[in-house]
Amino acid sequence: MLKKLATAALLSLPLLLSTACDDEFKVSSKELKPGGLYITYVQPQDCDGCDALNRGDLIQEIDGTPVKSADEMLAKNLTDGQPHKVKFFDKSADNELKEIEITANPNNSMAPVKDAPPFWTVGAEELNKAPDWARRRLFGHASPQLLLVNSDGGFVNGRDLYGKKVLMVFFDWAASSDRQNGALSMQVLQKAQADLKNKGVEIVFAQIAHPQQREIAPMNDTDLRKFFTDNQVGPTEGGPLPPPPLYRMPNKTEDNPTRVLGLEGAFTYYEAIGEAPNIFLLDEHGIIRWHSAGTTPDPEGKIPVDMVYTINAAVLFALQNL
Repeated sequence: MLKKLATAALLSLPLLLSTACDDEFKVSSKELKPGGLYITYVQPQDCDGCDALNRGDLIQEIDGTPVKSADEMLAKNLTDGQPHKVKFFDKSADNELKEIEITANPNNSMAPVKDAPPFWTVGAEELNKAPDWARRRLFGHASPQLLLVNSDGGFVNGRDLYGKKVLMVFFDWAASSDRQNGALSMQVLQKAQADLKNKGVEIVFAQIAHPQQREIAPMNDTDLRKFFTDNQVGPTEGGPLPPPPLYRMPNKTEDNPTRVLGLEGAFTYYEAIGEAPNIFLLDEHGIIRWHSAGTTPDPEGKIPVDMVYTINAAVLFALQNL
């Protein structure tokens, strides 16, 4: 089934290419080579001693025991109000190995997240599995601030993505290439939806106005449903199939600042997205382990449509590595 996703999505749409050049990768394989736990963000409150830690530091041991995953760190119960020793490579000091003592209290100020840790982390080996082209600006960050509206009702914010595995696509419709890429990615997600669900991966397919595109009004619920109806998988490709969960940007009435929440301070998804579409894969700890923007060609030349290769690669990564 998985290997058929690429060819199944090669529908009768004209081939329109886009590039995916942007700033340098923010997290390189060289940075992750020492292993351990990569710190993505340090919570500023309720932790004495945590101010010695920063994004990019690599934790090697907690209380004398090696740690390589966020689950192993959480098992240490660092928010018990007791002192704990943390040994880490300090990125700001040329990766000098240091040891500090921290004392953290439970942080329940980030509802709906319960007992938030004093810092967000991800295993360096896990993070290093993403290809270079899927390491854009939000790669290796904890889920920033976000507010989306489901076409069937309800909201989702950046904190709501914590505790689950998520494949999220931001597409646009300002240009014909945006609409085509959105349609192709949606069709692949339709075909992959059952496999993703079996692996515990949720889908968020959202129309987002990208800043570098010409201005066009965001989709409303009617627009979003019509986009699905017009571009869904057809009978000759195995349709009809259920739509992926459809989301949009909030309108002026819905856009309440108190609903715009995330795991990393006031940082938002919108200020760090590249060209459309943007694809994010988040693990159950809310860490973005894949961020691609635009389309990437198949290096082996087997899949001729760049968008199909890009979304297919993301689906396979979600199934195999989240």
